[in-house]
Amino acid sequence: MKKVNCWLYRLFFLVALFCLFAHAAFATPAIPVDRDEFSIGNTVTAEFTAYGVKAQHTGYKEEIKDSRIFYTRRGTADPGQPLRFTLAAKQSLQGAVQELEVTMQPYAEMNRYAGKKLEKFYRKIKGTAGKRLNVNMEYTLPKNSRLLVATVQLKDYYKNGNQVLPRYTTVEYELNVVGFAEANATQLSGKTVKKVNDSKGKLMIIEKKGTDAAVAAAGIGIPVLAALLYWFIHKRGKK
Repeated sequence: MKKVNCWLYRLFFLVALFCLFAHAAFATPAIPVDRDEFSIGNTVTAEFTAYGVKAQHTGYKEEIKDSRIFYTRRGTADPGQPLRFTLAAKQSLQGAVQELEVTMQPYAEMNRYAGKKLEKFYRKIKGTAGKRLNVNMEYTLPKNSRLLVATVQLKDYYKNGNQVLPRYTTVEYELNVVGFAEANATQLSGKTVKKVNDSKGKLMIIEKKGTDAAVAAAGIGIPVLAALLYWFIHKRGKK
């Protein structure tokens, strides 16, 4: 009877650990989001948000005389889903119309200067006089792209005495497109990735799935290992 109780206790301990890590085993990883505010001088001009992107600030150049600032950010993009970019402009003047220019330049190679350029995407958006500009757009990466240079430029206006003058906030994202080798360590963990060869060469097929096997294995494996460790310590203590 004592032996049965001991095994029941171990089973209860294993189930408790499994429940503790169950959320890690079956949860779908959250989409990465890159968000930052941009400013000229002490004035915040806009907030850019990129979904499906993980990036960090790498530098900026400011031209105070011409009211221009150029930000650069580097990171990675997830090719398994459309990238979504939003902009919320912070400034608006009565009678002034804000403008946004978006350029997406994908490359077939990792080097933007030596790599083959793929089809460029360009869009120009105008706001309404006296109202803040809010933009929400999606962009789907070409299948064979390995690098994306996304440039977003906001033209708004400010008042200097009796003058209404333009100013420009430009943000450039240089994004490496996550490949097959990085799939298990990045935001592709919510999808299955297959590499195949056909007449056109190597291709990467990305499919959505309900759960991630690697995360599930970790979630289930941790409590199992903990239970085995407990059993080993318990058995050794008896000796």
